[in-house]
Parts: sequence; C-alpha cells; structure tokens
Amino acid sequence: MSKLTGKVALITGSGRKNGIGAVCARRLAVEGASVVVTDIDTSFSDFPNYKVGAKDELVLVKKDITSMGGKALSFFADITKPEAVKKLVEDTIKEFGKIDILVNNAGGSPGPAPLTQFTMAAWEKTLAINLTGTFLCCREVVPSMIGTGGGKIVNISSRAANNGALWMHAYSAAKAGMLGLTRSMALELAQFNICVNALCPGDIQTELKQWGLEMEAGIKGTTVEALKEEIARATPLGRLGTPEDVAALVAFLASPDSDYLTGEIINISGGYGLGNATARPTFQ
Repeated sequence: MSKLTGKVALITGSGRKNGIGAVCARRLAVEGASVVVTDIDTSFSDFPNYKVGAKDELVLVKKDITSMGGKALSFFADITKPEAVKKLVEDTIKEFGKIDILVNNAGGSPGPAPLTQFTMAAWEKTLAINLTGTFLCCREVVPSMIGTGGGKIVNISSRAANNGALWMHAYSAAKAGMLGLTRSMALELAQFNICVNALCPGDIQTELKQWGLEMEAGIKGTTVEALKEEIARATPLGRLGTPEDVAALVAFLASPDSDYLTGEIINISGGYGLGNATARPTFQ
C-alpha cells in the first residue's frame, strides 16, 4: 500500500504543468493521495506580463493524474481573497470529505524593481500572494485536520527568505514571513497532531525561474545560460534543481515517515551557500 493511500491533499499554485505545484500533485497522487490542484485563472491586471497559472494547464495537470489512475479535482481560486479560499476548501471537503495535506506552493514576485522605484502595488500584491494566501489557506484547512485527528502542512518558502534576491524586496520579506508563520503554527497545532514544516528551494528549473533569470540577465548585462552556469558552479551538487527534487521532499513531509518532524525549515538547494564548489579533489 502506498504511504498516502486514503489521504486528501490540496496543492496551491499548481496550474503550470511543469511547475513545482503540479509535479508535487503528481507525486502525491503516485503515493496514493486524492489531490486537488488549484491556481488563479486570470492575469494580474496591474502586471500583465507576469506569468501566472494557465487555465488549460491546470486542467491538463488534473487529466495527467486521472489518466494514471489517480483521483484529482481542479478548482480555480485566488488565494489572496478570503471568500475564494473558503469556497475552495468547502468544495474540496464536499467532494473528498476532508483535507489531510496542505501544500502552500502558490507564490510569485510581480513588479520587481530597485528599492526606490518599488511600487506599493507590487509590494502589496507580492505579500498577498506569498504570505497572506498561505495564512488564509491554513486558517480554512486546519479545522478539517483537527476534526480528523491530524494533518500535514508544507509551506514552500524560498532561499530568498534567508539570502534576499536582487530587486525582489517584497518576495524576500514575504518568504521570510512564511518561516515565522510556519514556526508559530507548528507550536500551536502540535497538540492536534498537525505537523507544519517549510521548504526553502534554491534555483529550481521552472518557467517562473526562467522568467526571473531573464530579468536578472537583463539587469546584469549577461545571458540566462551564463547565469545558469554560474549557479551550477556555486552549487556543490553541480546543477540547478528540478521540481521532482522538491516533490520528493514534499512527499516525505506529507507521509507518516515525518510524523515526528514539525516547525522545521529545510533548505533544498544542492548545497548552495556552503562554499566554493569549483575544486573537485580526487580521493584515493
């Protein structure tokens, strides 16, 4: 029997078929969970060039899961709006009866800019997506978990929470806020057998990362490929990460194998930040 058989998982920000959320949904389904994938279905009016979840791709994610024998539902929802989150959770429970696993993956950084040019619209939208959305989803899902005797919450933060990121002031602040929220919820919810942990992915190859690299390359006057090579050289494991790398860790945190793990912040970045990874000694 798979480790998540009989469990129900809700994964936000899963509307890009090759993104972290979608890959996590597929992995949890493989492990036996019934999954609900969700994303926003419209562009941000203030940031029309920013990549958000795609309508057709969210449907494809659901079809991918059902075609391999899994159970899946897809709902469009703007997690920055309390009423939308409430309906999302109600619809999930109506269809599947409960929610055992919540993966707060929805995130983004619309409107990055130098500090003195950073707009209030970009600041508020970024905090709403990354931090407020996570809070709202947790607030609505937790009663179901308490009612069924426990659950697992996995918050997808970022290396930027600890290291910052060029021109991404609101994103770095929001992702750092997620870490504080993770710890405070872990402390409060442990008595209900609800484990709350956070991941800080580093450079993961997704469409959103590609967009960020294109922006950074323009700022620095270099190329995306040059930036990727620079990242790989600075990473002891010698490569950028993949959504599958993240999904494997999410599956562990969602499973009974992590029942004694809560309030933890786990970096998943191939060792980035440990030091110079260019020297490759030969051991005899």
